[in-house]
Amino acid sequence: MTRFMVPGISLESSRKAALLSETRTGVYAAAGIHPNELCPDSHSPDITLDLPEILLHPRVIAVGETGLDFYRDRVPEKLQIEVFKEHISLAEAFGLTLIVHSRGAEGEVLDVLGDDVTVPVIMHCYTGEDDTARKAADRGYYIGFTGALTFRKNDRLRDLAASLPADRILIETDAPYMSPEPVRGRRNEPSNVRYIADIVSEVWRRDPEETAVTLMRNSLRAMQLGPDRRTDLVYLLYGNIYMNITGRCSNRCRFCIKDRTDGIGGYYLAHHCEPLEERLDSVIGALTPDMGKELVFCGYGEPTMRPELLKRLAGSASERGFSVRLNTNGTCLSRLSPGETFELLEPFDTVSISLNASGREEYRSICRPVDENAWDRLIEFIELARMAASVRLTAVRYPGVDMESVKELAESLNLPLKVRG
Repeated sequence: MTRFMVPGISLESSRKAALLSETRTGVYAAAGIHPNELCPDSHSPDITLDLPEILLHPRVIAVGETGLDFYRDRVPEKLQIEVFKEHISLAEAFGLTLIVHSRGAEGEVLDVLGDDVTVPVIMHCYTGEDDTARKAADRGYYIGFTGALTFRKNDRLRDLAASLPADRILIETDAPYMSPEPVRGRRNEPSNVRYIADIVSEVWRRDPEETAVTLMRNSLRAMQLGPDRRTDLVYLLYGNIYMNITGRCSNRCRFCIKDRTDGIGGYYLAHHCEPLEERLDSVIGALTPDMGKELVFCGYGEPTMRPELLKRLAGSASERGFSVRLNTNGTCLSRLSPGETFELLEPFDTVSISLNASGREEYRSICRPVDENAWDRLIEFIELARMAASVRLTAVRYPGVDMESVKELAESLNLPLKVRG
């Protein structure tokens, strides 16, 4: 399937790119503010304030264009560097690929990026010095070549492409600019990327089909769309912000969505490994209460499997004015003491508990808990939770679930029940 990346260069164009990505198949977006789009009198903290909300769109998979442009004397270098650093922080917090513009400032870009950026970096539309490109490739960055690679007098750039590791090279159009040599002077468009691929095939001395496979593989890896696809740790659904903090669970419910799909709402939520605490701290710090009605801790698993992290993140969110909810299977008393559990629940305004059965044997059959006493722990948790927060119960319609009995149990507990599915 053909895929497109549409980057933003301002807040307005980033919003448009995000909207386009959600209405067109195969279109992904990047959100960022190009250095030449900055107002020279701006204060850097205010410039990127609205970017996180755009980055929450499910098909926004990169931050950019951002970077430095010292070729034009439009924006103070200090301001450019400050805003570039903020873009880097957002990319790392959300785990998004960073698309970097550099013109007359390639060395400075590498200095600002440093050696420990935790996300893929693309040196977009690269025409800079050879040594700088090699340093970037040595750090694992990707070097993006546009139509400039095809220009008749650009042997130097073609020699550079031939000298770089093949797995670090990307091709791009930078449309509507940089039209390749065969269509130079006309408005550029994505289909013209084939002319750039032809030149790469020549300098690599490879079969065009082999070159195409390598370049596609590089692109998927750079955009984190390949086998090790990036997991969305935060997503926006039903007007709420959800935090996906773990893939582990104490139950193996027969109706679990994880067994049917890797995500919902266009987000990819499956975990290849447990997300780093530093990333979760950073991403929650980038969010603001006006982005959603509630901040919901869930996970493509059971959030109380990471109790200390959950308590810290929820406490931080509560202090910053979020309405905080916990979605849980209610079995954490199998691992935590009542005192520890009560402390865990303190930051939460609401606790939503998956009931899903009306008794012990039904629960074992449907939810298949690790702990054979999980049903008793669940009932104990419900009573404990209602002393700490507003509690509601949920249940999923599934063969074998006696929903009428579940409703009767919820009524006896004097708690509201939401039936799903």
